[in-house]
Amino acid sequence: MVLSVNEKKALLKRQQELEEYEEELVRRYAAQQQERSDNLAAMKEEAEAQREAIFQRLAREEAERRAEKEYVENLRNDLQVQEMEERARAAEFQMAEKRRR
Repeated sequence: MVLSVNEKKALLKRQQELEEYEEELVRRYAAQQQERSDNLAAMKEEAEAQREAIFQRLAREEAERRAEKEYVENLRNDLQVQEMEERARAAEFQMAEKRRR
């Protein structure tokens, strides 16, 4: 089949249009993929930021609980020391009273 010059030009033009259309489809697809990738990365970043905020809050709360527990334990130890000193003074006082009699 022999094509005329005009038919050949029209065929080449149509082929070029199809190639341009395919390239546009590829560009759109790549843009959509990039947008999805960017959205996913943003979602992951937001989730990571939320996770980090939760972790920091939990760590802070744990440190506060630990400090409070340590404070209470120190108070308990101080009280025991005071009670022991008081018993020792009372025992000394009783011994001094016994000696006086």
